[in-house]
Amino acid sequence: MSQRQKLIDKLKNAKEADFEDIDTLLKQLDFSRRNEGSHYTYTKAPNYIIGIVRRSGKPVKRVYLENLKDLLERMGL
Repeated sequence: MSQRQKLIDKLKNAKEADFEDIDTLLKQLDFSRRNEGSHYTYTKAPNYIIGIVRRSGKPVKRVYLENLKDLLERMGL
């Protein structure tokens, strides 16, 4: 099993996650990142867009993790 697949499985089953794990996965999936302060927007053609808020020293809020899970499902991962 590849490192990327392990990370996908970890995030799909997580109740909370670190921003670094999400950022690493989205970079591996060729998303481009735009940053405005603590708000990060990741985009990938044709129409995959997700926003994540980074909270220093704290896990990503559950709503953003659920959005990531939905995005991975739409991508067939």
